[in-house]
Amino acid sequence: MKFKSFIFSLIIFSSFVQASPSAPSDSFYAIRPADIDCVILAAKKQNIPANILLAISSVEMGKNGQFVSNSNGSIDLGHFQINTINWDRKSGLFAGVLDISPEDVAMRGCYNAELAAWLIKKRINENTGQDFWTRVANYHSKTEKFNVIYKNKLIPFVISWGQWLSRNNKDIAVSYK
Repeated sequence: MKFKSFIFSLIIFSSFVQASPSAPSDSFYAIRPADIDCVILAAKKQNIPANILLAISSVEMGKNGQFVSNSNGSIDLGHFQINTINWDRKSGLFAGVLDISPEDVAMRGCYNAELAAWLIKKRINENTGQDFWTRVANYHSKTEKFNVIYKNKLIPFVISWGQWLSRNNKDIAVSYK
């Protein structure tokens, strides 16, 4: 009986995620893991350097469908570990503007990549008086201590991914600012 209940719950959850009006219907946004091609496409769509987005994926090391609880009560979602702190508590909107569910963010890998790229672009464009890499690392945390740790992990991946992209995809934008 428990197995039937589990299967029924799985079917209901699966149909909810697939039918959710907040997720685009394009195959790019399908329920599937993010791959290098869709991460590069997400970077292009949001006009950020692909090596930065790929580097963030290497630091975050999330998995499709993953929900990771944090000590502050927030949850990191999916491939890019997008934090639920990005949802406005009053409106329920992502970053105060997008009507998307945490389930869609966790389950749709390429969607997760594009949202991460959008957040990174938003952080890069913030007029904080901070240097470029501090603004990029604000994706993870604006707290100086955690930002510095993240930045130190991130930059070697930025360089590695930039070199890889330069060797394999000459038409891809990279940055070493």
